Amino acid sequence: MTKRDMIFINPTIIRSLNKSKLRKKILFFLYKIYPQGVYLSELSRWVKSDPSNVLGCLKGMSTRYNGHYSLIELGLVKCIDENGMKIYTITEYGRNVVEYLKDYDKISKW
Repeated sequence: MTKRDMIFINPTIIRSLNKSKLRKKILFFLYKIYPQGVYLSELSRWVKSDPSNVLGCLKGMSTRYNGHYSLIELGLVKCIDENGMKIYTITEYGRNVVEYLKDYDKISKW
């Protein structure tokens, strides 16, 4: 059994990522550029979505994006304030979740 097999992933996280393709796209992009972070406008350009939608996925936004299922609230992404600019990076737990999902996708294609 590898170390990756022993991690616990909250089912709420899997549900949240399966309900929003944009959340999943953001998380996978942040995984790809790790350990670098990115600010909101740049992130929205890379995932080809409106900044308000991206912010909703990251933090939640009224009734459209539930804050309880946002990437920051779930502990998958963190926001670092650098000289007044907010930089978003993936957390270690977020990296583990992405690696799990990549393995899961390989298994489901059998």
